[in-house]
Parts: sequence; C-alpha cells; structure tokens
Amino acid sequence: MLKEITEDIHFSKWLGVSLLIFSPWTSAMDPASFRVGVFELAPVINFEQRYDTNLYSQPRNETESWVTILSPSIQAATELDTVKLLMGYQNSTGLYEASSADNYSDNKLAGQLVWELNHRNQFDMKAVYIDGHEDRGSGFSQGVNAILIDEPDTYESILLDARYTYGSEKSAGRVVFNLTNYDLEFTNHRDYTQSRDHDDLTKGVTFYWGIGGKTDLLLEGRHTDIEYQYDPDPASLRGALDSTQTKLHAGLTWEATGKAEGTIKLGRTQKDFDSDLRNDFSGVSWEVEVEWSLKSYSIISLNTSREPRETNGGGSFIDSELIGIDWAHDWNDRFSSKVFYSLRDDTYEDSLLEREDKLETYGLRVDYSMRRWFDVGLSATINDKASNQVQFPYERSRVSLHFSVSL
Repeated sequence: MLKEITEDIHFSKWLGVSLLIFSPWTSAMDPASFRVGVFELAPVINFEQRYDTNLYSQPRNETESWVTILSPSIQAATELDTVKLLMGYQNSTGLYEASSADNYSDNKLAGQLVWELNHRNQFDMKAVYIDGHEDRGSGFSQGVNAILIDEPDTYESILLDARYTYGSEKSAGRVVFNLTNYDLEFTNHRDYTQSRDHDDLTKGVTFYWGIGGKTDLLLEGRHTDIEYQYDPDPASLRGALDSTQTKLHAGLTWEATGKAEGTIKLGRTQKDFDSDLRNDFSGVSWEVEVEWSLKSYSIISLNTSREPRETNGGGSFIDSELIGIDWAHDWNDRFSSKVFYSLRDDTYEDSLLEREDKLETYGLRVDYSMRRWFDVGLSATINDKASNQVQFPYERSRVSLHFSVSL
C-alpha cells in the first residue's frame, strides 16, 4: 500500500505533518496499485453526502443544505537506489442543494523527494500547490461578511520546503536544518482579499540529543519573515502587517516507548511588526502531540499548542490556543470508530473591539470495511462557537455518509 502524504493549507500547522490531506481519517481499506514505468500508482475515490444545519456559520437565520462532495485522487511512488519519490493529485468538487453559488472545485498537487546519501546525510524536499476556496462564513467572511459576498473566496497557495539532516536516529545527536517558503494569493473579491496576500519565509534548525532508547532531548529555533503584498489596513494608518516571528523551543521526543510516544515542545515566541503603530508580542508558546496505546487496536491522542497566527479580520494577529483529544478504536478487522473533541481559544490582539472567540468541535465517526477496496462510514460533527462579538457565535451540525473506493 502506498504511504499517504498529508498537508494543511495553513502555514503554521503543516510543519508537523507530511504533504497532502487526501482523507483526514484512517481507513482499513488497502488500495491496490498498478505499475506505470518505474512508478506504482494507486487511485482512490471518496464520496460524501452531507447534511449541514448552518451552511454559513451564522448566529441566526441559518441556512440548511445537503452537500455532495466527490474527491478522486491518485498517488504515485517509486524508489530508485537512494532516492524515494512520492507524488499525489486530488480534485474535490462540492455541490450545494441550497446554493449553487457555493459550489466549488478544488485541486491539490504535491510531491516529496527523499534522498539518503548515507546513514548520516539525508535531504527531504517537498512542494505543494493548492487551488482552493474558503467556505462563506469562514476565514475573512466570518459573521455578517458571509452574506455580503456572492460566492466563496478563492485562493492559490504554493509551499516549498527543504530539509537537511545530519546524523541518524541511532547516533548520539543529530541536527535538522530547514528552509520553508509559503506564498498565499487570493484570486477573487480583490477589493478586500488583496490585503491578505502574503509570503512567508522560515529558516529553522533543530538539534536532537539521545538520552536512551528512542528518546531524544531537542532544542529548536525558527525565524519567519512575513511580508504582505498590500497594506491591509490603510484607513487606520497603522501600517502593513509585515512582521518577523521567532520561536525558541526545548523539549522531548520519544517513539514506541512502552505504550506512549510523542513530542513535547515548550518555549517562547516573539513577533515584531515593522510598523511602530502595531503592538509586538512576546509570550510562552508550546507544541504537544502525544499518543497512548491502550491496546494495539485502541489509541488515545492528545495535541495542544499556543502560537500567534495571522489575522483573518480585525487586530494585528490572533493569539491562538488549541487543545484536542480523540480516541480511535478498532472493534474488529472491519469495524472502527473515532471520538474527538477540540477547543480553540482565539484572542484578536490589538483589535478595536477586543474580540475573543472560543470554538468547541466534537463528534463521532464509524467506518466499516466491506471489502479490501471498499469502505463505508458515518460521521457527525458539532461546532459550538462563543464570542464577545454578537455576529460571530454560532452552532452548526453536520452529518455525513462516506464511501471510499479503490482498486
């Protein structure tokens, strides 16, 4: 089975994962592949029929709709001596019964090349292109802005990442250098979306020191230059949102030690704006991902983080804290389930109305593997958002029937 690569469109989130999210859920399905030249190709088709109780995430006068989503994808992999290459493409098309104006067709293209010169030297290069959209009621169109536009905001993003690792997991120490560029440009509603176009360049280094078994201490530093293409706030005369962001973390990472594995990072983040009229940020930040294996077929996962994120509305940035937990359980070879919960607390720093949002998300998904090449699933997700601003709270429920088909 070809190994899946995953990616999140938000720059600050993608670093802990791989490249391309073809499906956010694990699956018992084992797609067969076929050979074309030196590549093994594995196509998959995902189909979802969803009922959404609040299409635009509004506090009142909710719009309900059935949504049909078809997502065909294909992945290609090959291994040539010391080089491994993985590529993937996915199209996702959504059709809304209540509003054809919200129909979309997104495209994702990704590639990853791993070149292991020897056991002490390795290069890892990744590239992701996304031609996507933001649903009305999300991103910049939250609250009343959702009904002020006639179609979703669309964007193009390009992410390029290069990493060099000196040392191996078996050596006493190893160091990882990385250089990452993320470019985001919106492609419609340019009268206001142009202010959100930005380019981020991150330089980072992480040092690992083995302290026994598969456990390492780590020290990590990341520096990001964030450059906006247009002044997003000319009326206030506060200057552009251009800034630099520096993270210094120390922590611990371990693999398959007893019943737990994960990474814990704790430190500080400094965000300095080019404009003297914006308030800088300096505070504690963390990134935690831990898994406990109650049994080989039952896993509890915990993740929590705090970081400054780029604003999607008022203020200079978002001070964002997140905690999430889920329990994945395989009841037998065919039937599996996942229960999940997350809470995100977003404070819009330097905003005129001192906005603060709290978003709870929880739900359940069950999957049944009818055949090696065919899975069926049912999921229910509830969003409950609170805010000190009257236009942003909402409740939203989505119930979906899922099908996945492969060779």
